[in-house]
Order: sequence, then structure tokens, then C-alpha cells
Amino acid sequence: MQKSSQISPQDIEKLIANGLEYQNAGKIELAQSYYLKALKFSPREPNAVHYLGVAYHQLEDNEQAEKYLKDALELKPEDSQAHNHYGCALLTLDKLSEAEQAFRKSIELNSSNADAFFNLAQLISRDEILKQIKNDEEREKIASEAVELLNKAVTLNPKHLEWKVKLAGTLLQAGQEELAGKVLNFILQQKIDHPEVYFLRSRIQSGRSAFHSLQKSLLLKPDAKSALNNFGFWNLTAEKKFDALIWFRRAMISGPDDVEVQWNHALGLLANGYLENGWAAAKCRHLKPEMYIERLGLPPEWDGQEITDGTLFVFQEQGIGDELRFANCFDDLSEKLKTKCFIETDARLIPLFSRSFPKLSFIEKLEREVNNHVIVNYAEAVEKLNATVHCPLGDLPLHFRPSINHFNFNDSYLVPDENERAYWREVFEKIGQKLKIGFCWQTALPSKTYDSYFPDLHELGPIFALKNATFVNLQYTDCEQQLQAAENDFNIPIFRPTNIDMFNELDRVAALISECDIVIGPMTAVISMAGAVGTKCYGLSLHPDWTCLGTDKQPWTPRMTCKYRGHSDSWRIIIEEITEEIRTSI
Repeated sequence: MQKSSQISPQDIEKLIANGLEYQNAGKIELAQSYYLKALKFSPREPNAVHYLGVAYHQLEDNEQAEKYLKDALELKPEDSQAHNHYGCALLTLDKLSEAEQAFRKSIELNSSNADAFFNLAQLISRDEILKQIKNDEEREKIASEAVELLNKAVTLNPKHLEWKVKLAGTLLQAGQEELAGKVLNFILQQKIDHPEVYFLRSRIQSGRSAFHSLQKSLLLKPDAKSALNNFGFWNLTAEKKFDALIWFRRAMISGPDDVEVQWNHALGLLANGYLENGWAAAKCRHLKPEMYIERLGLPPEWDGQEITDGTLFVFQEQGIGDELRFANCFDDLSEKLKTKCFIETDARLIPLFSRSFPKLSFIEKLEREVNNHVIVNYAEAVEKLNATVHCPLGDLPLHFRPSINHFNFNDSYLVPDENERAYWREVFEKIGQKLKIGFCWQTALPSKTYDSYFPDLHELGPIFALKNATFVNLQYTDCEQQLQAAENDFNIPIFRPTNIDMFNELDRVAALISECDIVIGPMTAVISMAGAVGTKCYGLSLHPDWTCLGTDKQPWTPRMTCKYRGHSDSWRIIIEEITEEIRTSI
């Protein structure tokens, strides 16, 4: 090679070519040395800057990768692959919007850049992002765009197996199970054993078929945390709670830092009655993407001891059903504390809670600001209330329910308004039937992900065959067409409570439910309310969950009986079983 003062452009090209050869062979640090040498002689050489940035990315030094790749874009702004590589570095640094712009620019410059199509699809369809979207339509819209991008990527590079697997997974996210199944079958027809293929296949199967696919997936990759997790859920659905916990523990070994794995392990502990450890483990819920809220201005966390200065502030979390459930601890809280306690809650529950727990003070849930994530600032409220310690609502059981023996097992703990109760009692007396059966069947935020947890209204048919009964609609969503169809198909009248907002007037709803003899429905706020006011009720669920705390009942609400669909294809067997229990108890 010539002396440095006389080095030629051809020599610099040779250095870059040597570096690229080593880089393609996986010898990244050796490749770096060639690029750095080229840049020593020509500091603005575009390809050397570009490939050095890629090398830094491969060595996981993404701050340096970002710096060099950004410089590369200034030197060759029309290079599609440079934009693609820049996006990869930004993605690793969690600069998501900038990464998305880089991938889209890469595709704009070259509509045949398969890598950019794939990377953009990966970015927009990440599980942690899609889980935060409550609306099925919006989630499936994003997943469908990812499917379109992956289809283009696979068309441009049909030999890339991993991309086909990703396509199948994204089709599932988009709700296109049939197409996902076809892609997975196509891969399997190539005699390719791939653990992710069997795992994805298990998600569109049920019962033993799902079991065998998960088993095959784990044989191929024994430490796959997602498959281990799903094996845990398969066992829960089979009512094998302890076996489920074993699989959740194995998932924890494979993915100890994965918040989803930590959360499921916590729920497994609670489902098996290991309450003290379960409540402590469940604190990880605050890090789950779909539950994460940045809470500002809070005082230190309460340690469960007597408070000698100031007040306790309990902040609201999760939904109405959980608020109603954890209210089971409010009596214990009012008895333990000599100081004042302020509990943040949904405004719809304040009248009911204030009547039921007069020693406690309830304030309306503070406004949440939503940007890239949810933020709530408690500083002003904390100062006004002289709060010196705080406690998350879901951590009250950590202090008051360390074991099943710490439950009081009272029939009820909420006190409905007596005037409202008298009003509904009079309404039902005018109808004249002996048995008043309240029912619901859906959640306010339906999601295809949880379709199997909720029956169709027509699956309650055996209940509607009971004689001398008034069937009371407790569904708080728009359902008139479904109610009319059920009336026609089963030849029954269904009572719709009038002059009441079933979604917002929860104090009145509590009184209405307390005047029903029986309430039936999935584990929504309606069933939580029924149990809390002491109405006999049947909670429908796919499998035993944490709320039973290792028992065959609901310790929170002893008059609730849980019924599980399990691996059955329908709710019919369970509904017939409930019907017979009601019939024999009349």
C-alpha cells in the first residue's frame, strides 16, 4: 500500500471492501478497524461512515451507531439502506417515532427494500404497544398495516423463514386467524420444525390440540418464556392451579425481567393461596405497559404501621370491578388507623362508599393526562389533604389479607340506599313473579382477545326456561337488539329497569342488584357489585383466577359461586348446571 500522504481513492475503497468482507463474516471489530483506517485518510467517506455506524449497532453501542448513521444520511441522503440502518439504531434506543420516520423514508426511496418493510412492521406491531390500545378496531387497523408491510417483505424475500413466522403472528394480532393458520400450515408443510410456529398454532387451537402444539414448541425450545407462560394458562383452564404455578415459575427462570412473566407468576401465587408472597409479587403490575401510570407528587409509601403524623392517601387503580373488590379491606383500614384516610375513587362510587364506610373520606379520581403514557400529578391534593404516606388501592390486601384466615367472610360490606331499595322492591312486587334473576353477559370494553371469557346472551337459554321468574337486564351497554332477539327466541319478557343510567348511577344500581334474588354473569363490575351487596350470584369465568385465592369460592364475596367453562367449546354445560342449582333451591 502507498504511503499515507499518497493514498489513493482506490486504496480507500479497498479498505472499505475488506471491512465489509469481515463484517459479513461476523468479524465486526476487525471490520471496524478497516473503516476507521479509511476515515483517518478520508473523514467524510460516505460508505465508511455508514458501515462503521452499522458495526457499532451490531456491537450494541447504539449511541455511537446513531451518531455515525446520522452523519451517513447527511453524506448520502438518498440511500435507502442508510435510512433503514439508522432506524434500527433509533429503535434500539427507544426513539420510536424517529425510527418509524427513518423506515418510512427508506421505503419511499426504495420500494424494494425488504428489510425496511420488515423493520417497520416489527416496530408498529409490537405487543407492548398494541396491548395499550383498548379499542379492537384501532388495534386491528395497526396490525393490518403491519400485515401489509410483512406481505411485501415476504414477497421480496420469500426464502426468509423468520419473516413468514412473524407474518403469521401479526395476522393473529389483526384478528385474521384463518389466514394465520394457512401461513403456519404452509411452513409446517415444508417439514420445518420451528418452536414459534407451534406456539402460534396453539393460540388458534383449544383443548388438547393447543396442549400438543405447546408441548412441541417447548420440546424445540425448552426455555421459551411465552410458551411456558401459555402452558401455565392451559393448566389454569384445566383447573390445575398448582401445575399452572409450576409453569409460571419456569417462565420466571427464562424471563425474570419480563414484566408480563412476573405478573402471571404473581397471579399464579395468589390463585394457589400463597397470599403474602403473591401480593408482594403483584406490585410489578405498575410496570405493565397497559397499566403503567406516571404518578407525580406522592409522599412515601405506607409501610402498614400506625400513622402518627398527617394522613394516608390511597390512590385509585384498575377498573370498577377491582375497586369494588378491594373495598372489602376498607373496614379494616378504618379500624386500624387513628388518623384520617383519603381514598381516591371513581366518582360514580363515592355515594355508595361514603355510606358504607363513614369513617373514611373519598375523593374523586384526579384527572389523568395522556401523552405517550398516562400521567397524574398528586402534589396539590397531597398538600391539601396533609397526606404524609400513600398506598395503592391494590396493595391494601398486602396489609390486611396476608392469609385466607384474615378474611371476615361477611355476606356483604356495601350498604345500598334504603329508599332506592324500597323503590325497586315495589317495582318487582308489581311484576309479581316469585324469583328475580338479574343477568349480564358482556364487558363495557369488549375485546376479541378475551371473547372466550364472555358468553353470548343466547347461551343463557337454560336460565330463561325457569318458571315463575322475572329476568332483569343488568347489562350496562347498548343491547336492546340482543334483548329483543332473546325475548322472541325464548318467548319470555325481559325487564329493563327504567329511569336509571346503568353505567353511571352505580349507587342506584347497587340498590337494584340488592333486590334481586340471584345475579348471573361474567366477572365484570356487575358481579363484583352483586357479591359486595350480598346478593347470591354466579360468576362465569374461563378458568380459576387469582380472585379465589386458592379456594373454591370468592373470599371477598362469600355469596358468589364461581363457574368455569374450561376447555369446553361453549358455556352450555355450565349454564345448565347453574339452572339446575337454582331450580332445586326454589
